[in-house]
Amino acid sequence: MKRGWGLALATAGAVVLGAAGYVVGDRTGGRSEPSCAEVRTKAEELFAQWSELDSNDMVGPVKVRAASDLVLRGQDCYPFATLSVVRAAVRQLDVSGESDAMKYAAGLVACEAVVKDPSTCHDEP
Repeated sequence: MKRGWGLALATAGAVVLGAAGYVVGDRTGGRSEPSCAEVRTKAEELFAQWSELDSNDMVGPVKVRAASDLVLRGQDCYPFATLSVVRAAVRQLDVSGESDAMKYAAGLVACEAVVKDPSTCHDEP
């Protein structure tokens, strides 16, 4: 079990760093802030990847957290209601412990709030 958590943490770091690097971009190239289109596209890509995973996959919460972090960092790109739902989902992820059902529920709520077509999110755990 400890090995699984180690793998999950390593994957989490890689996903978050990769997503942050994509969105933030290379500052030496003159781009300091991503456009809203870039933020939305990357967040939707991460949620699409999440929706293809099993509900108990340990990488799922990492994808949800990375997508949620992108949404929260690009808060000018989303309405207040979406940001509130995503913040609540992140809080639920933080307190879910080892409950796959709670992690899945947090992902579902965040996904449905962010993506253009909520029917692309999971609908069964």
